[in-house]
Amino acid sequence: MNIANKALVSFCILLLIFILSACEQTEQSYENTILENEQQNISYSFKNPNTGQEFNIIHAYLLYENYFATVKDNPDESPYKLYQQEIIKTIYEACFEDAELPVNALEWTPKESDFDSIENQIGSMNKDHLNEVFEESLVKSSGILSSDKKTTVCIFPENERFPSDMMTIGSGKIIVFYSKFDNSYKPGMSHEYHHSVWIRKHYTENYFLTGLDHLIMEGKAMMFETLVYPQLNSTYYIDERFNKEYWSKIEPYLESVAAREIHEMKMGGSNGLPSAYGYSEGYKMFRSYLNLHPNMTVEEWTSKSPEEIFEEGNYKANYE
Repeated sequence: MNIANKALVSFCILLLIFILSACEQTEQSYENTILENEQQNISYSFKNPNTGQEFNIIHAYLLYENYFATVKDNPDESPYKLYQQEIIKTIYEACFEDAELPVNALEWTPKESDFDSIENQIGSMNKDHLNEVFEESLVKSSGILSSDKKTTVCIFPENERFPSDMMTIGSGKIIVFYSKFDNSYKPGMSHEYHHSVWIRKHYTENYFLTGLDHLIMEGKAMMFETLVYPQLNSTYYIDERFNKEYWSKIEPYLESVAAREIHEMKMGGSNGLPSAYGYSEGYKMFRSYLNLHPNMTVEEWTSKSPEEIFEEGNYKANYE
């Protein structure tokens, strides 16, 4: 082969590589455009008008109709794979990326037998009303305790695997599993917002949350929601008694980092404990501390360690 032919072959190879690369980039660009358009259609952004703090609400449930259709059109494909492709991939960056806490929601896939009921539920959800309710709560909450991190709220349909309607999975990352709207959504969002700010300011990669950490975190968040919504908060289920038998069951768990033990202590309803026992005790622990430190600001008490709050609130004396 002469030099001219070699040059021609080399040119053709380079041209082919360029074309394939351009096609790949075009395909990626097209895919990114689709993702961006879907995100815009399901997203609602706003700011605290007084501070400029940013918020974003992602209506993830609006992606489910297309997911259901895709599953039906591709019966041989894994529903889990399609769920990741049609829903999680679209919202991953906004809802889950860089979350400091475990995100079990990523592994859940709706059963086909539940598609109709989920569709009915989604049909009853009012996007504008949800935006209005959560915007009010987040603006009120951030007016009391600010953060430099944008807060994103991602709304999914009801999920039986997750007993809570809301959960905080990281700094600025709040997940809502919508069931049936009631007034608890407003204080509930302020509760989760406090968790989110605490994680932003105080959680580190090497921080292993103990049972006491969890109780005080919930106590702080419950106290915060009473400041934001005095008439709507969840303190109605606080048990004001100091039951020594119940306390003896959870006291060994205060230093535990075992998820099962902590869940049992917080949620109650098993091992002879009342439902939501840990939330009740956590709130009373923190209230005892604030009663002895009445002039402390929200920013200050949010930063106090669980050990300081437990010891300086003299809470254990109630069970001696």
